[in-house]
Amino acid sequence: MIDDAVAALAQDGPPCQSPLPDGRRREVRQLFRLVLRCVHAGRATPIIEPSEQIAAHCYAAGIDLAEVQGSFTVLAEMIWRQLAGALAGEQLVQALGLLTAITGAGKDAMARTYVALATRDRDGAQPADEPATADADPGDCADSVVMTDVVGQVGIITLGDRDKRNAIGAEMASRVIAALASLRARQVRAIVLRAAPGMDVWSAGHDIGELPPGQRDPLGYDDPLEELIRAVRTFPAPVVAMVHGTVWGGALDLVLSCDLAVADETASFAITPANLGLPYNITGLLHFQGRLPINVIKEMFFTAAPIDARKAREWLLINHLVPWDRLESFTVELAATMATKSPLAIAVIKEQLRVLSDYQPIAAQVYERVQGLRRRAYDSSDYLEGLEAFAQKRQPIFRGT
Repeated sequence: MIDDAVAALAQDGPPCQSPLPDGRRREVRQLFRLVLRCVHAGRATPIIEPSEQIAAHCYAAGIDLAEVQGSFTVLAEMIWRQLAGALAGEQLVQALGLLTAITGAGKDAMARTYVALATRDRDGAQPADEPATADADPGDCADSVVMTDVVGQVGIITLGDRDKRNAIGAEMASRVIAALASLRARQVRAIVLRAAPGMDVWSAGHDIGELPPGQRDPLGYDDPLEELIRAVRTFPAPVVAMVHGTVWGGALDLVLSCDLAVADETASFAITPANLGLPYNITGLLHFQGRLPINVIKEMFFTAAPIDARKAREWLLINHLVPWDRLESFTVELAATMATKSPLAIAVIKEQLRVLSDYQPIAAQVYERVQGLRRRAYDSSDYLEGLEAFAQKRQPIFRGT
């Protein structure tokens, strides 16, 4: 298959493409072997670093990015033909999702490397053969929890905690808030919030290990996720969630708190407090009410079931559903378009919309009654059972007490 793919790439490439030199053939073969290895392993992460290295070599050799990324396209088509002949039904869908994640991670890594090197060349900050992140903040590195880039007037915040699947706890939240403050100081005019390339989970939601074990409101005003959501909602420029992969629990609140959301077909969304016996707070429910019909909110909260990207588009949970291989370029282009508009006008319009949607009058006695109901829930044995079941990776048994 590798030989066939290399031959197909040499034969069917763009008209301007020259015959593959020996060094380029070796790199293409290396990529193809890595993709096949990732398919067998069932994960995309191993493709990222080699893709960055190959992209750096190709950039130094003056090879066009589209030509380099075309290697993934050719192999993906060939593997897909093999899978379509061997699998069917749900297995075929899962295999396609995995193949899409792998090739998408490789393409993303290559694109980011090209942007980084082009920016360094332009600014004279680094030699062209040294891969780096475009305009990265000092101290950022490939395994950072949060990475910050600037492309033109667009800031890009990347969540990269692979070990915790981008679960949002105190450390993650504080780093994103710091990144927002840094980008605001640099006067960026739009933000893209994304997961690191190759991750099949955009975010696993609130870090369950940091939730208090009863006798205290688990979603109080000073909760790290609540602080992060406020920082996003009050940021004076548009924040766009770029979603590849699954979004769970409180991470969906974060996505809805962004001004726009763009997703590809790998995305799915679930709000899961009912799985933990966790009483969601009024503020969070207002975020959902500002974006979704009440019957949709009830179905998502009451079932805790994930909805796929197409249904999310139908329900207007996301603004755009785009192919996986266009997700990054489409989202950055959308953010760049907004960055050309009046920042003062956008800031005041965003703030007015936030005020109009956030501040709903509630009578004091009603608020106290609701808080009493929430207190009964988070002081219950059900809430403790939900936390224990999650930690033990089993289904909870709720008794309503």
